Amino acid sequence: MIRLVKGAYWDSEIKWAQVDGLNGYPTYTRKVHTDISYLACARKLLSAQDAVFPQFATHNAYTLGAIYQMGKGKDFEHQCLHGMGETLYDQVVGPQNLGRRVRVYAPVGTHETLLAYLVRRLLETARTRLSSTKSLMKHQHRPPD
Repeated sequence: MIRLVKGAYWDSEIKWAQVDGLNGYPTYTRKVHTDISYLACARKLLSAQDAVFPQFATHNAYTLGAIYQMGKGKDFEHQCLHGMGETLYDQVVGPQNLGRRVRVYAPVGTHETLLAYLVRRLLETARTRLSSTKSLMKHQHRPPD
């Protein structure tokens, strides 16, 4: 099994690179590049069914739809963090919908570990919402002058 995830440690990796004085970053700094890379990795995993069982963790509707299209006739599962993306995944589970399996997971650990995890999720959610809002504003119809 290979679980494909994006964005989970983005803020931490950027901060570590800054603290270490690196010239560049060990991660993509533009969301579009991350999205394209995720889909390329998803395609690779789906083409290696003899070697791996792909698990795709995402709360992004576009990514989920792309994986659904690429994965027709293939065995894989979606994954979702408990309390996030439930409306989206309600459309996925069961034969009346897309008929795909969804594994819902929850973090476990010490108070410190869980607090750090929660902060990362909050930063990721804020970053994703900001990116979505910017994209919507950029593509709004503007009346002619």
